[in-house]
Amino acid sequence: MTASTAFKPMSKDDVADVLGVSLRTVENWVNDGTLPAPAKLGNRCYWLPSLFYSWLERRLGGGAPVAADVAPAVVAPAEAAPAQASRAPKAGPLPEAERTAKPKKQASKRAASVERMRAKDAAEIQALMA
Repeated sequence: MTASTAFKPMSKDDVADVLGVSLRTVENWVNDGTLPAPAKLGNRCYWLPSLFYSWLERRLGGGAPVAADVAPAVVAPAEAAPAQASRAPKAGPLPEAERTAKPKKQASKRAASVERMRAKDAAEIQALMA
């Protein structure tokens, strides 16, 4: 086995292929901290395969079954579709009362969602401390 076959750093193209996303998405994820930062050699970016795949394993739940990783992605769009359909623009101007009622309703839904997430986080913290 030669040195070139024993180790090959991963380029942006390689990472994008593994994740099934575009090069721009890889760049955005690096910029916002979703992906670990690559090492730069000249004007090119590379990841150590061992570091990249260990990050990917942690991100996907440390070896959880594939069905568990796929299920939320499959369920979420189906649940979100009715909410998006209700936001579709109607054919004509809305009455003033209807225009002001929707943002309040959406704001209360967001507030309830935030409260549920905070309660869940608090419960998880309590469980970890116990």
